[in-house]
Amino acid sequence: MPGFVDEVGQQVVRGWYVGDRQGEPRAVLVSINGEARYCALCQEPRPDVVEAGLSTRADVGFLAPMSLRPGDLVRVSALDSGRLLNDGLAVVMAHDVDDGFIDVETGMAHPILGPWVAPLRPHLEVRALRPLPGHMGHLPALEVRTADTRYVVHCQLSRAHALGLERLYRQVLAPAGIAAPSLKAVIDHGETASLVVERIEGKPLGAHREGSEPAFRDTLDSLAWLALVGRPGGWSDRDIGRRGRRALNRMIVGVCLSALRRRRWQELERLLGMALVVYRLPRVFSHGDLHPQNVLIQDSTGAPIFIDWDHAGMLPVGCDLARLLLSVPPRLAEAWIEAMQGREKAPRPDAMRLGWLIMTYFAMSQRHPDFHATEEGKYLHRRFAESTGRKPPGTGAVSQGN
Repeated sequence: MPGFVDEVGQQVVRGWYVGDRQGEPRAVLVSINGEARYCALCQEPRPDVVEAGLSTRADVGFLAPMSLRPGDLVRVSALDSGRLLNDGLAVVMAHDVDDGFIDVETGMAHPILGPWVAPLRPHLEVRALRPLPGHMGHLPALEVRTADTRYVVHCQLSRAHALGLERLYRQVLAPAGIAAPSLKAVIDHGETASLVVERIEGKPLGAHREGSEPAFRDTLDSLAWLALVGRPGGWSDRDIGRRGRRALNRMIVGVCLSALRRRRWQELERLLGMALVVYRLPRVFSHGDLHPQNVLIQDSTGAPIFIDWDHAGMLPVGCDLARLLLSVPPRLAEAWIEAMQGREKAPRPDAMRLGWLIMTYFAMSQRHPDFHATEEGKYLHRRFAESTGRKPPGTGAVSQGN
């Protein structure tokens, strides 16, 4: 964790940032509602960061005094790398508000939220709203409160995309009994549309931590059922999965190009071998973006519910597993997968574990370019070689060193 935003208030944005290069000047860029507004040097004393073992020096804090309004959307990023701190997005709240909701009049006057809320009002009696930040600093949805209930609204989608998601909900998710919020309505705005879906009372699964194993195992059981759905009848790859396939391709190409630019020939050979295997794996119906924030553990039942289906489609088996278990140590994750495969109707057990191995390796390499040199990286590659009977890298024509 290179940095963290501790406080986002109406008068100040405060936090700390260490950076990757020790000894060099550090700064963060604070953006409000998509506009860069303040550049803060990281020079405030933060002895707590040193005590936590996150830095060897104390002058890593930043302080950005600025006047903000309730509902303002705040992003803080590292000036040198552009890396987003925290989950990338925070919402300014009034001092007397503890549930995160903004009254509809304040929302209507907001430069970002207003254009989202206005088209909803003829269809929904919106009394208050709460922005729902996405996993990587996006704002994909609002939670709206009406006179008698709450909904989650995915606003201002392209009309074609919204209608495709409606078809997915009504023709695939609901008939198959997949654990997903129910679709309540599609509001057509002309060139765009908004999806109104059921609000689930629950908390995100979140990253792996002590005591979270039962929830992860329950989620794996639901995921195994999802993979059994198969290709929806009458659907082609053009109908579903375009976003998921693009994201997978970008990750694989990006990691390979990074190894090429760094002249890591042995690692490049390893990555190309993995890529050849993953594209030959069976394709199964997949969520496509099943990180732990897209799994809600329902308060009333403890059951996992999968949300945000924008990337759903036919993807290589193991894709969802890799995304879900990225925070779980590989040895432990593999043990969970093997236990899941021992149950009846486990989908393509060997291919599923192989897909998880490869896509976990790529995802971790995308985050950490030197992942191949870590113990976890070596473990995943060894298990890949054992699973495929491949020779260690360094014996082919491409290999010319490390």
